[in-house]
Amino acid sequence: MMKSVITLLSFIFPDFFVKKAYQQLTRPKFYPYRAHEKDILEDAITADLAFKKGNIKTYKWLGGLQKILLIHGWEGRVTHFSVLIQHLIKAGYTVYGFDAPSHGLSDKVETSLFDFIDLVGEMIEVVQPKIAISHSFGAVATTYSLAKNSELKLDKYVLITCPDKFRERIDAVASDFGLAKGVVDRLIIKIERDFNLDVGRLNVSEFVKKIKVRKAYILHDQDDRQLPLSQSVQVHENWPNSDLEVVRGTGHFKILQDEEVIAKILKFSAS
Repeated sequence: MMKSVITLLSFIFPDFFVKKAYQQLTRPKFYPYRAHEKDILEDAITADLAFKKGNIKTYKWLGGLQKILLIHGWEGRVTHFSVLIQHLIKAGYTVYGFDAPSHGLSDKVETSLFDFIDLVGEMIEVVQPKIAISHSFGAVATTYSLAKNSELKLDKYVLITCPDKFRERIDAVASDFGLAKGVVDRLIIKIERDFNLDVGRLNVSEFVKKIKVRKAYILHDQDDRQLPLSQSVQVHENWPNSDLEVVRGTGHFKILQDEEVIAKILKFSAS
């Protein structure tokens, strides 16, 4: 009932609803830290990195010579990898991470998905990790960054759930609001104008054709309600040096804490 009312109102007040949907795409929500996240923060070496409009909080956990960079998803933060971080340290890796603009403990500033992308490229350049591990939208930011800069490369890359088409992210936000199609079209026009890009070309399945990654491993839960498995399948089918493993019973977020999934990641990283 509510969505049908919003659909009607979006016909009448399109500018207002375009603005609200745009804010959803550019202003990440903040969720309280849980106990296990606070615990892993206590063991981190933290620093501030000046980036565009504010400071980015960066993290390092000492464990060994080989470097791994963690890239969280939209409305995520590095501590969502807390269980994985503990295992990586024990396995002898030094783990690097960050909170994207207006995420986690980074400064709360006006931001966008494209600031996120630029930051990931900068972090890869600074840290120079052999291995990267991303969750959800982190895959978009990472593959786009690698595709834009041919000097950036990774030996191995783990993608824990992988979106494909950025248009699908926009459609998901529009669906949450119940926006009319005409309003969605206006939203896309605004995004393309503000960021000087073609939304239809923002597809991970296209980025991966250009990037320098020797070996990739995609993990996706078959019953993920936030991100359908079909998106990871599409990326995998366009990425010859990738493997796709379908898991069950973890969903979109619990997959980050699942011990069996973590064991698979550790095996791939050590191979």
